[in-house]
Amino acid sequence: MDRLSVLLTETFAPYIPSLGPARPDGGRILTLTNDEGDVVLRRVIDGQQLADEHQREDAVRSVRRDLLIQEGRMEDDVIVALRQRAQVLSYGT
Repeated sequence: MDRLSVLLTETFAPYIPSLGPARPDGGRILTLTNDEGDVVLRRVIDGQQLADEHQREDAVRSVRRDLLIQEGRMEDDVIVALRQRAQVLSYGT
């Protein structure tokens, strides 16, 4: 098992992660399924992220965060902070 497979398996347990074939842009689709085979989450991981270990880990953390939000397992104050961080700051006068 390669490092990426181990990372995905450990990060997304108890879900079953699978990476689709490479797309023309080099990215791959990460699909998480439950024990019944239902798709829980599907995200594209960019080819550049897959090629670099640090970017790959950041992408996996981002997908994990999305999963936690989707499942409602994050505290409300954390969700609010993430939404505020994503806003564009205006420096106009």
